[in-house]
Amino acid sequence: IWPAGTAKKIPAGANLLIQMHYAKNGSVEKDRSTVGLIFAKEAPERELVTIPIQNHFFSVPPGAENHEVTSCFTFGEGIRIVSLMPHMHLRGKDMQIKAAYPDGKSEILLSVPNYSFNWQATYYLKKPLAVPKGTRIEVTAHFDNSTKNKYNPDPTKVVRWGDPTYDEMMI
Repeated sequence: IWPAGTAKKIPAGANLLIQMHYAKNGSVEKDRSTVGLIFAKEAPERELVTIPIQNHFFSVPPGAENHEVTSCFTFGEGIRIVSLMPHMHLRGKDMQIKAAYPDGKSEILLSVPNYSFNWQATYYLKKPLAVPKGTRIEVTAHFDNSTKNKYNPDPTKVVRWGDPTYDEMMI
C-alpha cells in the first residue's frame, strides 16, 4: 500500500509479466498465486517508479567468506524514496544502502547485517525521504561462498548472477 495519491503507471496496451520462483521439494504442489490491481479513479499526484540498483557483472570465488560487490545510481532529479528492497540469494551475507548527497553529506538508509534469503522483505520508510537531484545511492553487499555458510549449495563453484537460487543476485 503506497502513500495516498501515488500510483505506478501501466501504459495502454502494456503486457504485465509476473515472475514466480519455485523450488523443488520432492512432491507435487498447487500454485495458488493471485494478482490484484487497483486502478486509480483519477490522475495520481505522484508516480511510483521502481529503480533496481543492481550489479550483474560480479563473480564470487569459491570459498570466499566475505566477498564484496557494489552498485550505485545517481538521481537526475529530486525524488522521494518510499521503500528499499535488498535482494540476494543463498550466499547473501549482508547489505547496506547509503545515500551520498550532492553537498558531501551521506547517511545509511538501510543496513541488513544478517541477510537471509528465507526472510526477504521490502522496507518501507516511516515517511518518504526527499532527496535532491545528484543524490547517489551506493549499495554494498557481501557474499559468503564458503563452507561456513550452511545454506551454500556448493562452496567449490564460482558464483555469478542468475535467476535460480543456486546462482546469485545483487539488487
